[in-house]
Amino acid sequence: MLHSEIQLLSEFTNAQYIAFRAVVLNNILATDMARHGEYTTKLKRLTDPNTPPDDRKMDKQFEMEIIIKCADTSNVLKPFDIAKKWAMRVTDEFFLQGDKEKASGMPLTPMCDRTSQGRVALQKGFVDFVIGPYYKLVAAAFPNLTPVFSLLTDNRKAWNNYDDKTLADELGDMY
Repeated sequence: MLHSEIQLLSEFTNAQYIAFRAVVLNNILATDMARHGEYTTKLKRLTDPNTPPDDRKMDKQFEMEIIIKCADTSNVLKPFDIAKKWAMRVTDEFFLQGDKEKASGMPLTPMCDRTSQGRVALQKGFVDFVIGPYYKLVAAAFPNLTPVFSLLTDNRKAWNNYDDKTLADELGDMY
């Protein structure tokens, strides 16, 4: 699309192009954490045994969005030596955003305030309250994916052995 010589979508009709674009945009928007509650609520309804069977059917678009969302947050599912490096990278990004918000006189996003948040606490909270419950719902919707989520429990336990100083001392600038 950016390189005219490639013409990836040149054979698409206008209707096909519009449909393709909608799929791509919806998948990208699935990574927006502002919509996390929406996904969790819908998955709860779809996996609730009290929901009538006809109301528990997932459309392909929602299935794609769930998987994209899992991929986007998968750093917590990697072996711990990799997961902790990703935790450092992600919190660096959060804290830099907070620094920019502060410099611009904007209100600080709470998780982006390096003076009141710790890296390890953010990671524990993310697993306990945000992504852990989401992955449980995904596993209920897609039982074959359950083994993929096994490292989450191990990694969460591993975080109990860390504080920010231990993490920083162990990783230094090697992340």
